[in-house]
Amino acid sequence: MTSSDAYERLRQMFDEMPPGVSCAPSVMEVFRLQYTPEEADLAVKVGLKGMKLVQIQEKTGIERERLKRMLNTMADKGTMWITPQSENPNYRSVWIGGPGLIETGAWGNIRFPYSVQLLKAMATFQHEWATQGLPAIPYPTSRVWLTPAALPDDADPSENVAEMIKQAGYWSVSTCSCRLPHWVADPGNHCSHLLETCILLGKMGRWCVSHGMAREIDYDRAVGLLSTCNKDGLVHTYDPNWAICNCCADCCVFFVGLRETGANVLQGSNFVAKIDPEKCTACGTCADRCPVDAIVIEDFAVVDANKCLGCGVCYPTCSGESVSFVRRP
Repeated sequence: MTSSDAYERLRQMFDEMPPGVSCAPSVMEVFRLQYTPEEADLAVKVGLKGMKLVQIQEKTGIERERLKRMLNTMADKGTMWITPQSENPNYRSVWIGGPGLIETGAWGNIRFPYSVQLLKAMATFQHEWATQGLPAIPYPTSRVWLTPAALPDDADPSENVAEMIKQAGYWSVSTCSCRLPHWVADPGNHCSHLLETCILLGKMGRWCVSHGMAREIDYDRAVGLLSTCNKDGLVHTYDPNWAICNCCADCCVFFVGLRETGANVLQGSNFVAKIDPEKCTACGTCADRCPVDAIVIEDFAVVDANKCLGCGVCYPTCSGESVSFVRRP
């Protein structure tokens, strides 16, 4: 089997899950950088559902200790999931996203000799994925969370992202997997938002810390980071069982897809912004900060509830304290 055969089989495996990866031709360069040909072959044999070590050994015929080293090396590179804190872990090949290869190559910053080259390839791949793959998904894939400080009194604990991540019991943080590739690929022409903003939770957090992709933090630090990110203009998204992303409208795959193609992949929170016209000074800060242009300034700020994500980015910098949030109809 040639190297090209190994990477082609890898592409075919990922194409089995819609929308696949063929929509983004640059993924082949990501494959070549993130897998050796032998690792690509092993990833296909392990598969996306996964199996135990003894099953992988039977399937591949690779000597046990060498196999364990290969699988751990792949985990360090972010291509192989190994159940953390398990005496008999499950191994499975990491998929493209949620989280997957679209993130893991950038977590932990620049760690390998090929990291800069990989990050540049990821930037191209992420743009192709955002503009070609995401529009093919007919439903929202990522939830938006209203920043905790802006929650109204009738909010349920299940609507409070700070309460939801508490249940994970383990917290870590890593570099943003969208901003870092953008920064490396286009230096001097990128956003100025914070970089270390991916909050990785529970088993996902432990896996990332174990393999050098993140650093451990405590719960208070995680909640403090949510507030810091909100003030920086970032949107809390995703699944508190795995990870909370803090997304900017400039680099985030979700927002690039939304901005350039209208891909409807973000599910707004259960709340929507409301402006008190008597307090509003019409300064325009909220409109400037809104990641989806849901606010226009007339005599006072006016919110388009159909566009509003209910994220709370407009909340912390309102000079007249005129922004509040109410339950979305």
